[in-house]
Amino acid sequence: MRAKLWITGIGLVVFLCSQLVVARIIHSDREGLVETNRYVGLEQLSTVRARLEGLLQANLIAIRQLRTELTLNPVIDEQRFRRIASSLLSPELHIRHLALGKNYRIVLIYPLEGNENAIGFDYRSDPEQLSSFLTAVSSGEITLNGPVQLTQGGTALIARVPVAYKEGEPPMIISQVIDHERLFRDAGLVQHPFLNISLRGIDGSGINGAIILGDSSVWQGEPITQEVHLPTGSWALAAAPINGSWIPENYPYALLWLIGTFVSCLLAVLTSLVLFNQHRLRDAFRLITRQARFDTLTELPNRHYFQEQLSGYLDSCERRREKCALLFIDLDHFKEVNDALGHAAGDALLVTIANRLRTSLRKDDIVARLGGDEFVVVMKNITEAMHAQIQAQKLLQHIHEPVTLGEQDVIINSSIGIAIYPSDGETVDELLKSADLAMYNAKNTGRGTTSFFNAELREQASSHVELHHAIMLGLKNDEFFIEYQPVVNSKDGSLHSVEALVRWQHPQHGLMPPKAFIPIAEKSGAIRELGNFVLNQTCLDIPKFRKAKIKGRVAVNFSSHQFYDRMAVDAWFAILEKHDIKPENFTFEITESMLLPDRERQRDLLLSIHHKGIHLAIDDFGTGYSSTSYLQHFPVSMLKIDKSFVDRVPEDKHQTALLTALIHMARALEIDVVAEGVEQITQVEFLNKHCADLIQGFYFARPMPIAAIIERYGEQN
Repeated sequence: MRAKLWITGIGLVVFLCSQLVVARIIHSDREGLVETNRYVGLEQLSTVRARLEGLLQANLIAIRQLRTELTLNPVIDEQRFRRIASSLLSPELHIRHLALGKNYRIVLIYPLEGNENAIGFDYRSDPEQLSSFLTAVSSGEITLNGPVQLTQGGTALIARVPVAYKEGEPPMIISQVIDHERLFRDAGLVQHPFLNISLRGIDGSGINGAIILGDSSVWQGEPITQEVHLPTGSWALAAAPINGSWIPENYPYALLWLIGTFVSCLLAVLTSLVLFNQHRLRDAFRLITRQARFDTLTELPNRHYFQEQLSGYLDSCERRREKCALLFIDLDHFKEVNDALGHAAGDALLVTIANRLRTSLRKDDIVARLGGDEFVVVMKNITEAMHAQIQAQKLLQHIHEPVTLGEQDVIINSSIGIAIYPSDGETVDELLKSADLAMYNAKNTGRGTTSFFNAELREQASSHVELHHAIMLGLKNDEFFIEYQPVVNSKDGSLHSVEALVRWQHPQHGLMPPKAFIPIAEKSGAIRELGNFVLNQTCLDIPKFRKAKIKGRVAVNFSSHQFYDRMAVDAWFAILEKHDIKPENFTFEITESMLLPDRERQRDLLLSIHHKGIHLAIDDFGTGYSSTSYLQHFPVSMLKIDKSFVDRVPEDKHQTALLTALIHMARALEIDVVAEGVEQITQVEFLNKHCADLIQGFYFARPMPIAAIIERYGEQN
């Protein structure tokens, strides 16, 4: 009776707790649904915000380029103004007209038609216009005002920016009138299918500013919000669901309670039944599970559990399009150890080998014993077959280390077969069979070695590993050296800077091109040692440059395999400190693709390098992401425009227009431009015409030893 009361009491407690859990689940489900819908809405609002910012930036390119033109040549008349303005406007933009003001009055406007009333307008006659005018002059940056009432009728946004002028002279200001209604419509703020959207922050005053578009009721309650960044100040976007609630009207509240109550009752009954046999079944279940999954000797997963693990992982590989390697390990002459020293010694040897395999692998890799002296290893998420080959060689060395069995030291070899997923098999059975055949091939070729199932991978991995070792040996034997290619100011032929380029004088193959060894160095990790060699050598050469009165910076290229490792960056500065070379002597060149992932972490690292005095350059600009957003986000001092943009200039009109746009964009952002791969006088003349004076290419100089650089550009003491 007491046992029944105790079990009934436990069942009642389980029921009540289950009901509390049901209530919590329903509440969490409702909250989760709200959060999910808000997140989806936020993504849609973020898309609207990104489109609005992008369209604004596209429109503001015109005012930036007009400012650049007037800064370079402030002398302006109606004909020149009309010619420049007409080239900047296009139907795809939302610009109604461009205007130029002098002495507080509008003196030039394009197009003039329909805007005649604005000519001669005095900003001092309108307090609101005068205030925005003075704000633009004082800030020196682009300001965005409105929507405001126009003198010639209608309302619009007005962007203003002052043109640099001498102290004491009256200000000159550029105005750009933007059709805000069409801009907001094209950006998706109007008639959104799911959201009521409102925009506020007149004159860039942000979330506390007046409403520009939409209903004020959107801002009541808890709307989703996004900040729209303007050149000066910001706008604020808010949105709420059209139906007024983030929870669907047909949410099945009653049905969920009914199902939850049924599950609570069921759990209470099942708990009462389970309690009678809990302790007895728990121990039995643990023992059965352990024996079913793990090898009792080595405590590694057994064949059955390994196949289960590998099957699940291969499904994951298929979804993620990843590769993995299966290493099939068989101990050579293990039977002789058993026969000579006994089965106890053989078991001790197997335990030692199992422990060595565990400690030699990454935490996420899989290691198991299939039976007897056969082990398998799964290397997860490999990118190159070479990595499997390198790991297999390490395992051979660890297995070959002496093992003390009783009073006798035993040395044993092993043969390893390697199969790669999915090329050598797409299922567990296929992959095991391929690795097993590869292992027998290793035994047939002399034991104590490795073999790939796929002959092509075998040759490729062997070649890559051989080249990796050759690079490391070449660094040790001083086979690498540095050449420098000048960056020249084409106006007067003076040396602006030099770029350090690594070269390899191979003892058998002669001078090897960088493309023959740099990709392998990056894949194998040798690029770190190679990069440190280049930095060390340039530190040794910089005093020679300075002695010859050559003052330009030295540019050094870094790959992504080096650049985002904090320890590697610390090692670079340790090299500079060792040679007593200041960071101000260097420019580090990186590619666009290195700026895409993990943006905030990259920005912090780049800022720390920049603050120490090193300039940062984007190499091969235009061949990768090519977005102005990261040029504003990261501390970039120089763009090196890729040779592909220069090759067909000025013959190819499309290529010429694209190169011109890249140069003007860099000038507008106040970033230096270096044109790479310049080989013809027509290219030099075109670049000079567009004020891109820094040139690197065979037209001026090929890469050369330091002595040749000093002889050509230095001053002899």
